[in-house]
Amino acid sequence: MNDLEIFKSYVNKFDMSDKNIARKYWHSIRVMNNAVEIAHFLKLDEHNLKLAQFIGLTHDIGRFLQWKIYGTFVDNKSIDHAILGIQVLFGESKQVKFDIDFGDEKVIRSAIYNHNKYKIDELLSEDELLHAKIIRDADKIDLLYLLGEEEIILEEDNSEVTDVIADAFWNFKEIDTLDCKTLSDKILFKMAFVFDINFLKSFEIIKKEKLLDKFYNNLRYKEKYKKYYLHAKEFLDSEVSI
Repeated sequence: MNDLEIFKSYVNKFDMSDKNIARKYWHSIRVMNNAVEIAHFLKLDEHNLKLAQFIGLTHDIGRFLQWKIYGTFVDNKSIDHAILGIQVLFGESKQVKFDIDFGDEKVIRSAIYNHNKYKIDELLSEDELLHAKIIRDADKIDLLYLLGEEEIILEEDNSEVTDVIADAFWNFKEIDTLDCKTLSDKILFKMAFVFDINFLKSFEIIKKEKLLDKFYNNLRYKEKYKKYYLHAKEFLDSEVSI
């Protein structure tokens, strides 16, 4: 079986009728496709293209077990899903049998570990850094896509945006989820994904697919976020003109 078939076989061990499991499956497929598109843009060789594809497919493989055991996707209420994913792939009792080249293991481990962190580890090798950046972009592109989907109901209220979050946002900085104190902070945490993009192709996809616009249009309290949306949109426009 190829990697996709092996991945499907693993996911089918879970309850695919559960919309949460199904959503993570399709998220994984889309992220894989995003990673391949970025890799093609970067003109990576066949080996690194396939490596980007594999990391995209498996970056969230820990999510399925996380949901089964804990009933939540919130890491700080359960377990770091990236670490759990590494255990699924490389732990003593490998739960899914991919044919992984030993020489690629360190790159795969570091990319998956770093995909959901506030910042990428500064001590990565050149190859590790490349694939960490690809998967972070590919993942954020799809997260922005999901935030704009009409069936997604975003958690909002009339809470204020705290100063720490606002200051980071105005300075074009990614936001640490641990700094978020209100639901409004969490909205800006997601909107700030555009400040943590690494490749021109990723900016092009976000702009071409109007992902930031769809996210904003999916918000109920639009007026409160308008100035932040326009700030993020101006940043996006400055990065790519299409």
